[in-house]
Amino acid sequence: MPLEGLRGHRALYDRLLAELHSRPAHAYLFAGPDGIGKALIAEALAHSLLCERTRGAGFCCRPDRCPAREAAGAAADERPTRCECCAGCVQVAAGVHPDFIRIERAAKRTEVSIEQVRGLIARLGIRPARAPMRVAIIEDGETLNLAAQNALLKTLEEPPGFTIIFLIARSERPLLDTVRSRLRLVRFAALSPGDIAAILIGRLNLEAERAQSIARLARGSAAHGFALVEGSAPPTAALLGALDRAATIDFAAAQALAQEFFANRNDALENFELIARLFEEMLCSKLLGARDEDDSGAAESMRLMKQISDRLELPALLSAMEGAVRAATAVEAMANPRLQAESWWMEVARAVRGKT
Repeated sequence: MPLEGLRGHRALYDRLLAELHSRPAHAYLFAGPDGIGKALIAEALAHSLLCERTRGAGFCCRPDRCPAREAAGAAADERPTRCECCAGCVQVAAGVHPDFIRIERAAKRTEVSIEQVRGLIARLGIRPARAPMRVAIIEDGETLNLAAQNALLKTLEEPPGFTIIFLIARSERPLLDTVRSRLRLVRFAALSPGDIAAILIGRLNLEAERAQSIARLARGSAAHGFALVEGSAPPTAALLGALDRAATIDFAAAQALAQEFFANRNDALENFELIARLFEEMLCSKLLGARDEDDSGAAESMRLMKQISDRLELPALLSAMEGAVRAATAVEAMANPRLQAESWWMEVARAVRGKT
């Protein structure tokens, strides 16, 4: 099986694979947190449709560890000399297959542009050149602006019979109702800490104890776990420090925190999600007792969370976590992220001081 290491979504992947080879929808919306494998599964399904050796579950590529894909960013002397994938799978992995189209938000851009969508639509209107069908993946779907969504709508209403589209988004809420109604919604849940730890051990050969500590702070995302290992970590320590000082926060301090960590929608969603995960850990510490500390980089964060959970009453912890979830939901629905953050920090400060 090409995805032996798939964690958390095996049953969902098997169901989608069976559907694609029996009665597929023309377009799918994969919705769920970032870094949990939505794009990996979409790529695997594309390989299952475009592989020239064995289509279906036995396609010959390994999207999770494909030498052709890894070679794209490697130095010449580090590139693999042999790839066992068929020509079709190699072209999909390299992004040059004539019947495979993939678009995503460009670097330093806040959205997938209408020009990208128009280019995609033009290619989808051409009959397949090499495979029985065309496959398109649209990443960062939640960043499609209204013009781009309206441009895509006609293709979704009257799709070419030889095309399957996978739109990948953090949430379906930013999409127009008319767009959502023409997509087969598939929800992806966050990964469990056990799944993330297994991925870190399998991919990076980490020691089990360190992998488990990092997994607990990864907010259900393997990508966040990799970032923690590599050092490009989210602002866990800074946010915990602010929470530790929550009793002293006034409106000016709340404004400063909102500007620093919640200035735009992406940062706000990431950091509200992180805060909710941190409070989840604190609740576990409060109710079940502290976990043993270890020597990993996560130990200081675990120690500080234990300190905060010991200081705060259970109602204050619950109120703060629920408020972070509500704020993230509001931001997903296009509420102003800084205003949501200012309000949340003031609510936390009142809860910590015991005021209603």
